[in-house]
Amino acid sequence: MKRNTTFNLDDELVQRGKAYAASHGTTLTALVRDHLTKVTGYRPNDGTNDPLVAFSRGEIDKAQAAEQAGVRDYAELLIALGERGLDLPRLPPHEVDAMTENFLRVCRETGVPR
Repeated sequence: MKRNTTFNLDDELVQRGKAYAASHGTTLTALVRDHLTKVTGYRPNDGTNDPLVAFSRGEIDKAQAAEQAGVRDYAELLIALGERGLDLPRLPPHEVDAMTENFLRVCRETGVPR
């Protein structure tokens, strides 16, 4: 069951959150839901509890997926994903952005041309 929830947030924070979400092709609700899911470890019970699906969705890391799927290593995990036609997990856009910013900062600090 899903429910509507009210948060008391500064208008500026909400506006910045909406702008960030829009620029990353998502919604403010999805940002909040994704963050709460990650920090609480919540996994919706959709009846599957399939570690390969969870890994493909980015819900668990490769070590958890390998252990839960009963495979020996990351190579076997990748094979199992391929056999099931599942995609490799992708980092959330905000993590990719943070990594990009960090990379650019290091390049600037070390004088490496872009």
